[in-house]
Amino acid sequence: MAKKIVILGGGAGGVIAARRLREVLKPEEAEITLIDKSEFHEFRPSYLWVMTGIREPDDIRRPLRTLEKYKINFVQDEVTEIDPANRTVKGKKGSYEYDYLIVALGAALKEEIEAPGVCAPWSMEGALRCKSILSELRSPSVKIVIGPASWPYRCPPAPFEVAFLLKYLMEQRGVKADIKVFHMWSKPMEPFGPLMSSMFSQMLNEYGIEFVGGAQFQEVDGSSKKVRLSTGELEYDMAVVIPPHAPPEPVAKSELADQRTGWMKVELPHMRNPKYKEVFGIGDVVSPTIGLSMAGVFAHFQAEHVASQIADEIKGVYMGEHYNMSGICVMDLGYIGAAVYCDFSKKLMERAPYPDCRMLGGSRAFRVVKAAFERMWFSSLFGY
Repeated sequence: MAKKIVILGGGAGGVIAARRLREVLKPEEAEITLIDKSEFHEFRPSYLWVMTGIREPDDIRRPLRTLEKYKINFVQDEVTEIDPANRTVKGKKGSYEYDYLIVALGAALKEEIEAPGVCAPWSMEGALRCKSILSELRSPSVKIVIGPASWPYRCPPAPFEVAFLLKYLMEQRGVKADIKVFHMWSKPMEPFGPLMSSMFSQMLNEYGIEFVGGAQFQEVDGSSKKVRLSTGELEYDMAVVIPPHAPPEPVAKSELADQRTGWMKVELPHMRNPKYKEVFGIGDVVSPTIGLSMAGVFAHFQAEHVASQIADEIKGVYMGEHYNMSGICVMDLGYIGAAVYCDFSKKLMERAPYPDCRMLGGSRAFRVVKAAFERMWFSSLFGY
């Protein structure tokens, strides 16, 4: 009888897991079901291109139902409860039993701050709001403030990428832009080691972007257009404030969660829950627990490894992928493209205080690399 594999979440990790499992396992070996409350898979790195008008929403998303042509069941439902003791997932539309469960629900964005001139391109809606604000930002001089409400958040370098893109756009318009990036870190990219801090500091200085470090976000005063921080106030015409990220509610209230934080517990390197070995967690939902940054590239490699383990158990023998604990983030900085490469293996195994990171590139060619990867992503997973 075919094993039932249920995958929660249609983001990077969930879709990769579904496709890799189906490539290895025949329908008579495994019934694969992916559940997501959204009808679309969105390529989140391109939210910044939606914000800057380089992409339209339909350019960076694909219907998850497209996966059905690969004999992967798609159910559009919102997960409300995970019952690992009974191997059952409950949603608003029904219940789903499983032999293997992959939890890839990501991180839940708390409500974005609603105030004049405030947005965050960490969702499609947020990116479109930023685009709308930018369409009217044409005064001779403007003040732009960028930073996170809390840590952790998806894609740690992204506030800096936003800053460079907006600086570039303002220069294109002939607008003098005073751009500040605030952060609770004392230095840019502080958790990634001294080399990354130094290189990001140099780039910010080169392009005239100020870093305000050691600054805890407190609130936005929309009436006076000020962002209040623990270190003082910053005036703005546009403020990009990354909303707090929280564990998904069905995970936080389940036995799978660390009860202190609500994030899912897994054991390295296999990504299995310590109590329920048939349950795996990948991506942002486990990142805070294992000490890893939130990024799609890590969900991607975790999904490859988890799919290999499940296939090995179902088929009897299958040699697939070990857990690749490294990742690369390609950035469009407007002026140039660049990439950050980090190997987290020693840090995750508690043999080093920082990941082994380095900066790659520094040329416009990396902007082409980012666009090419976006196209390859959709083509390889959805066929177009």
